[in-house]
Amino acid sequence: MKTFKVVIFVFLSINIFIWLVTYFLNINLFSILRIQAPSIAIAEPSYKLSSNTKINDPYNVAFILYDSECNNFGPFDYQEALVKLSEGLTTQCNSVVNENDVSINLHEITDDSDTSVKNNITNFLYSVIESPNIGIDEPTYKLNSNQENNVSYPGFEGDVESNLRIQLVLSQLPEPLRKIVTTKVDVINGCHPYGEALFNRCVYGVFDPVGYGADGNYGNEWAMTIWISDRGIESGKLNDIVVHEVAHAYSYLVMKECILQDGTSFRELAHDRYGDDENLADVFVYYFGGKWTNYYKLEYLPEQDRKWMTNMIDYCGIYQEAVASLTVSS
Repeated sequence: MKTFKVVIFVFLSINIFIWLVTYFLNINLFSILRIQAPSIAIAEPSYKLSSNTKINDPYNVAFILYDSECNNFGPFDYQEALVKLSEGLTTQCNSVVNENDVSINLHEITDDSDTSVKNNITNFLYSVIESPNIGIDEPTYKLNSNQENNVSYPGFEGDVESNLRIQLVLSQLPEPLRKIVTTKVDVINGCHPYGEALFNRCVYGVFDPVGYGADGNYGNEWAMTIWISDRGIESGKLNDIVVHEVAHAYSYLVMKECILQDGTSFRELAHDRYGDDENLADVFVYYFGGKWTNYYKLEYLPEQDRKWMTNMIDYCGIYQEAVASLTVSS
């Protein structure tokens, strides 16, 4: 009992002493004992499609700009690009400057045994028809750009029925591929001259960015066209052939100009990932639900590739908006 009283006395004495010290010295005991909340830094994602961190800079992307000879400069941020545009640089390269830019994509099945048969449509066939009116609202799809200026192309095969079949496929293309054939690329139903010269027959499909002729020289008036031959239509694989060729155009016109922050284009990344543009175009076919491919054979597109394609398409859409905004602001 005596021990208990001693303990009580000591406890009270200590508390009274602490109270007296804090009272006369005006010390806030709780501020001394308070535990500070840890400072947790939440890192911003490194892969951002847009940002409002800069005034008048709605896009966190890098821009590559070009001079009159198509030399590229950059990458620049938004404000730097505005200054460079005012000094005479442009957002697009409009000249052909190397062999990679003048390559042609000929889509032809490689295991076709009928290699000795020459199609009866030759390089000397000239024909012009009126575009069929099939009741599709705007936008319209130009099946051959010569309809407006009454100029004929060698190898043109178009008629009402074949044009209708191609037109229907074009109208059902997913975005952003449909945008390509409504704004930047003409689609021709015909036997591409250079494709026929190489294979001694009409190939299924061709994306021709620079207008190749049968002699192998480019610069003809059918530059920036996609050709779908009657053989391609009759193959039973028209949908996949069209997606493949339009994917080439998307790679050439969009992915090549879609720049990441380190200055690398998405086309370069895609070629590193899949090997070349033919394989990439076949990946587009798988991605949009197609089954027939000629170069890249898969049972199905792996989920990681599907995610990569989705991220690429989303980013390049943002990039196109950024370039449009930059052009308007300049």
